[in-house]
Amino acid sequence: MSAPISIQSKKHFLQWFISHYTIKVQEINWFLEDLLVDERALQNLHFVHNIEHCPKGIIISTLEEDRNFLFFKGNVRTNDVYTAYHELHLYHEEAFYIQMNFPEKNSHPLYKAVIEEELLQLELDKENAESLLKHLLVKGKEKYLQQEVNKALDHKDIDKFIHYSSKLKDFYRKNG
Repeated sequence: MSAPISIQSKKHFLQWFISHYTIKVQEINWFLEDLLVDERALQNLHFVHNIEHCPKGIIISTLEEDRNFLFFKGNVRTNDVYTAYHELHLYHEEAFYIQMNFPEKNSHPLYKAVIEEELLQLELDKENAESLLKHLLVKGKEKYLQQEVNKALDHKDIDKFIHYSSKLKDFYRKNG
């Protein structure tokens, strides 16, 4: 995994962006200007290419075909800049993701320098690995209990059959 992106790099990119693009909605410009001076907010602000799998964040766009601004958290979506501002400042210790859409973003060196796609992908990979491990452990326990019940039946061991059947019933109650 790469080193965290410095606050200075984020500021440098934002300064460049503000000086090269004018967004028609004044609140968005105000939001970006405020980010420049708020190091606490920049600390947990993560620039990503695609915000689709992020828990919360904003999209800022200068492209004609896009909305200028979208904030989302879970299923809540709004174009209200103030909602995003308050979320960023009230929950400043939480990660906040931002996707910037502007011409030539994929080739611009300042933007490429602040992208943290690998961080998000590692978090998603970790969640998927934990989910898979939990699933495998549950399936392994189920298989073990079924084998023990069958072995008790094969050996006509009533005590073991009752014991493992009871454990298997409890397992199914807990795990569906």
